[in-house]
Amino acid sequence: MKSLSRLLIAAAVVFAGGAGAGRAQQTSLIEPEAMAALTNMGGYLRSLKAFQVDAVTSAEDVLEDGQKVQFGGVTTLLARMPDRLFIAVDSDRQNRDYVYDGKTFMLRANRVKYYATVAAPPTIGALADALDEQYGLNLPLEDLFRWGGPQSKDRTITSAMFIGPSQVGGVTCGHYAFRQDGLDWQVWIQMGDYPLPRKLVLTTLTDEARPQYVATFTWNLAPSFNEAAFSVVPPKDFGRVVFHDLK
Repeated sequence: MKSLSRLLIAAAVVFAGGAGAGRAQQTSLIEPEAMAALTNMGGYLRSLKAFQVDAVTSAEDVLEDGQKVQFGGVTTLLARMPDRLFIAVDSDRQNRDYVYDGKTFMLRANRVKYYATVAAPPTIGALADALDEQYGLNLPLEDLFRWGGPQSKDRTITSAMFIGPSQVGGVTCGHYAFRQDGLDWQVWIQMGDYPLPRKLVLTTLTDEARPQYVATFTWNLAPSFNEAAFSVVPPKDFGRVVFHDLK
């Protein structure tokens, strides 16, 4: 399953009353207010000075005979803008930490006890771009820093619609569905003054088995942390490896 930055392309949405079921058939339509809604969510995310988000995830893999198997996990992301980041991924497949202190990035593979470090640019956005371009490495949940911004690619959207109001974990959300080349995706955005993404579903269209990725988000907009949370000092019993440079 590719990361969200490979899959999530900025989309458009519009409130359409109770007509979601009928509009869901209009797969070639981008509703006019879509960009504004996504930009609003992205702008709000970029306005946050610090936040923590916990994502409960499930990802489907397709075996050679076409059978799908599902893997679960939890991702915790702590960010202090613009230059501090800690991400912990604990899933059926891996247990990894991604740490960034504004100068250095470190990836720790906790199960196999290896780590790698590399000099890093001065912002989280620039870090995500550099890791992708130079090492083919994508930060988990990195599109939280790109939605509705300069790095989003809204021009590739072919369909965007409002499905209707919905509840995610007791939070009232607007449910939206989008289509782009090779991908259908849905996002549930919290209604009101805090337009946070609360749930995401990605469906890959390039595989006839249609594997899905699902993430449900819980937000803390006033997290408690100190500078030690972003320490890039490796554990003493870990071995060091080197990132493979694609350039």
